[in-house]
Order: sequence, then structure tokens, then C-alpha cells
Amino acid sequence: MRLKERSDRSGLGLKLLLTPEIGILIPILILCVVTTILKPNFLTWRYISSILVGSVFIGAATMGESLVIMSGEIDLSVGMNGCLAGVMCGLAASSWGLGLVPCVLICLLSGAVVGAINGLCVCYLGLSSWITTLATQFICQGLAVTISDGEPQSIASLGLSEFTRAKPLGLSWLFFIFVVMIILLDVLIRRTRYGYSLRSVGGNQEASVMAGINARHVKLAAFILAGVFAAAGGLFDTLNAGAANAAFGNGREFRAIICCAIGGISMSGGAGSAFGIALGVLLFHTLWYCLRILDVNTNLQLVLIGVILVLSVIMDIQRKRLEAKKLV
Repeated sequence: MRLKERSDRSGLGLKLLLTPEIGILIPILILCVVTTILKPNFLTWRYISSILVGSVFIGAATMGESLVIMSGEIDLSVGMNGCLAGVMCGLAASSWGLGLVPCVLICLLSGAVVGAINGLCVCYLGLSSWITTLATQFICQGLAVTISDGEPQSIASLGLSEFTRAKPLGLSWLFFIFVVMIILLDVLIRRTRYGYSLRSVGGNQEASVMAGINARHVKLAAFILAGVFAAAGGLFDTLNAGAANAAFGNGREFRAIICCAIGGISMSGGAGSAFGIALGVLLFHTLWYCLRILDVNTNLQLVLIGVILVLSVIMDIQRKRLEAKKLV
């Protein structure tokens, strides 16, 4: 009887540890404690607010990437897609003299168009999402540099300096917008028919099609939404800097994929949550910020991030094994 109780307790402990949200919170807490010991002033609002606001820029791209991964595909263009969208916003403001609303719409539309191209190539032409999105990544990067002529595109004409400088509770308005986006993403994933279809297609596409779900439409919508979220990240970059720059977003797609893995998004598709995404982004940016504060060698930083990615994938595999045992 006692052995059974111990087994149940150990099984429950392992289950809790492998729960994405719990598994992410533990290393965040450990990291904060270690950094606080080495840097006693770390747990001050100055540093905490910097981590929270800094998470916004990679967070928007991660939200888009998560939808594509949950559908069973991958998007390597989210970084440069956002960069191109930001450049389009800057161009609309500085060269075309358009106002705030048209500039924002052009930015988001640019991201949606690139996402739609990715989705059409993958879903209707049968191309690999890896190859397709890698190609659009280079195309977006080339277009961003060509359109901007390699120069920053100022958005000073939009008159947003007061907005970007304002810091309610010591946080940029961009952070509060990001929180609203996370809530909306949670509603989309957990409370809508599309969210159910997305998880179903990513988990078992053949069974989903047999159940009457149009997998092509679901995946196409995921790519388009990923483009919109990527564009939002580019818009955040532009608003924060006061100008669009073709260098923004470089390498962001890989950081977004890492955040997805850390945040409990199954790399084979079909599982994930908005809360886990938010925590994954927070852990990644906290790690990066703490390593910078502690003056850790840049190469060692890459090693640690790689180790965390591998551990995240291992946790994902273990979660699936536990779920498979339940079904047996």
C-alpha cells in the first residue's frame, strides 16, 4: 500500500514537473535567485521592468510561430517578415506622408501577405514549410534593405513620441498591448472552433480530415496569423526606436522557435497554450538578460541556450510518453 502511495506521489511529481507552465516557472525562479545572489540589486523594479518590456519584441514573433508549429509546420520567416513590415510602416510615414492608422494597417497587411504566400505554397503547392519560409526569409530581408536603401525610416511624423515615452507603472505601453495580445491568443487557442481545429490538425491531420476539418484552410490561416503577429513585432520595434530599420528582426525566427520549445509548444504539433508561450518568452529573455548582467561570455551564452532547447524538447517527449501511457 505504501509503495503504491509513493509511486503515485512520484508519478504526480513527475507529471507536475513536466507540465509546461510548472516546468518553466522553476528555472525562472532558480535563475532569479542565482542572479540575485551574485547581483544583490537584481530584484529591483528597474531590472524587472526591463525584462518584461524587452520580452515584448520577441514575444510577438513567438506568438505567430507557435500557431504554425501547433499546425504541424514551421515558419522561418517571422523575423524578417516583421522587419519588412516595420520598414513598410516607416516608408508609409516618412515617404508617403500617411497617418497612424494607415501606417499600422499597411504594416499588418504586409505581414499577412507574406504569411499568405507561405501558406499557399505549403498548403496548395505541397512545398516544404522549411524550404518555403527559408526562401521568404531571404526575400523579405532583401526587400527590406532595398526599399529602405539601408537607411532608417523615421516615423516622427506620426507624433507618437509622447506615447512611446510614457511609462505607466514603469512599463512601456507596448507591454500592456502585448498582454492583451496574449489574452486574445489564449481565447483563440482554447475558446474557438478554429483553435480546436488547429490542435486537431497538428496532432493528427489524417484523423482531422476524416472528421471533416479542412486541414489546408486551418494551416493557411495559421501562416497568415503568424505573418500578422510577426508584423506586430516589427511595429513594436519601429515604435520603440522611432524609426524602422532593415536590421531589426535578424535571427528572431530562431529565438521564437526556442521560446516555443521552452514554452511547451509541441515541436510535432497539436499542443500548446498562450500562457506557456508567455512564460517561455519570459524565461528566454530573463536568461539572456541575466547572462548579460553577469558578463557571461557570449559563446557560453549560446551553449546554455542550446542546452535549454535540448532539455525543452526532452521534456516534450516525456510529456507525450506519459500521455501515451494514460491512453493504454
